Amino acid sequence: MKQYLFLTSALVVSGLLSGAANAACIQTPSCSSLGYTSSQSCNGGVKCPFGNAWNCTVVDLTNKITELEKQITEIINNGGGSGTTTPDYTNCTVGAILYSDKSCNANVVASKTPIGVVFDTTNHLAIGLEESRQYWSYPDYFDVPGLSNITSQSAVTADWQGKNNTRVVLEYCKANGKSCPAFEYVNSYKTEGTKAGDWYLPAYGELNAISGNKNVLNIALGKIGGTKLATTWYWSSSEASNGNAWFLYFNYGNEHYNAAINSIHSVRPVLAF
Repeated sequence: MKQYLFLTSALVVSGLLSGAANAACIQTPSCSSLGYTSSQSCNGGVKCPFGNAWNCTVVDLTNKITELEKQITEIINNGGGSGTTTPDYTNCTVGAILYSDKSCNANVVASKTPIGVVFDTTNHLAIGLEESRQYWSYPDYFDVPGLSNITSQSAVTADWQGKNNTRVVLEYCKANGKSCPAFEYVNSYKTEGTKAGDWYLPAYGELNAISGNKNVLNIALGKIGGTKLATTWYWSSSEASNGNAWFLYFNYGNEHYNAAINSIHSVRPVLAF
């Protein structure tokens, strides 16, 4: 419609100006003064009736919209424009509340949805707001081939590979028809801003860090209505031997490795954000 309007207006103006020029010897206006500023033709543009110039306003707008759509798509897919953006972890201190947009704040932000509490700033880890009591596996005893059997306290405290441990155990249990309730629980855990598979069962080193920050974590959990960490035994994803795994008592920090994997203990999901 705009093309026909431009053309019609141009013809009318041309006729009027031409007549006026003949009658009063007025010089014909330039194309640029009438808005025909492009020196090259353009798809959908309107040609100036006085020379080789075009009005490409409609095309320019279309191109701008197309470019904007590309930028929006890139932001959705990659989390940034041209290049990647670095998350702002300034407020993600131990005990800070983690929100669904992956921002952190020590205080409750009414306009946002809390999903966890930060317990490690180096690796950007947070615990979930809920927990459950589960078997590590049930009813079978078995050794997971893809996991190392860790037999010393120093070695297991250095295990921070909970995400990988969880993946390995789930793959083994699925492939061999085993029931692994603790891992199935954390794997299915999800919140606003996260999906099933994002959360995992912490390795012993991660669990030890959670226990060491229990008091400050419980303060934050209390602010947002989460389930506070209890004075009880919690499963880790670190394996000790055939049929045994490491778990930790959340009070004195006592280590214990000879727990049968078909026994029930508390399970708290962890998220790397």
